[in-house]
Amino acid sequence: MERLSIEKAHILGFSDGANIAMIFAILYSEKVNKLILNGGNLNAKGIKRTFQLPIELGYRIARLFANKNPKAKANAEMLSLMVNDPNIEVADLAKIEAPTLVIAGTKDLVKEKHSRFIAKHIAQSELVFIKGGHFIAEKNPNEFNAIVLKFLKEFPTSPIEQH
Repeated sequence: MERLSIEKAHILGFSDGANIAMIFAILYSEKVNKLILNGGNLNAKGIKRTFQLPIELGYRIARLFANKNPKAKANAEMLSLMVNDPNIEVADLAKIEAPTLVIAGTKDLVKEKHSRFIAKHIAQSELVFIKGGHFIAEKNPNEFNAIVLKFLKEFPTSPIEQH
């Protein structure tokens, strides 16, 4: 942003990208105009066990073979991110100053109560659920894009319709 002389930007992140966007907004709040978090989580406890358990098992298996196989090592490193990261502190959410849209699927792998928790702890936030799973932007792009555009144009003056 500095190299391109961009003072502030709208930031949209999906899944791990939402986690990165949260961390960016915590560390550089002055650089964020509006923040959109699609399917983000604060830690591994925010993921439903039916999704998290296979990831943890895959991570353990990949770690066993990491020293013997480069593919297993790469897989272990990738799965490690989903097992050990992120570790965003609840208190740090108060550092997010930008108006924020927390958006998730009704059948997301992120627990509904976790998405609600994130939205509750960001001062200027809206929470929207769209029918579908974790990949709502891909599976339901028209509704997803309409909600994002409405947020970018109107929030915080006009609340987004809850789904």
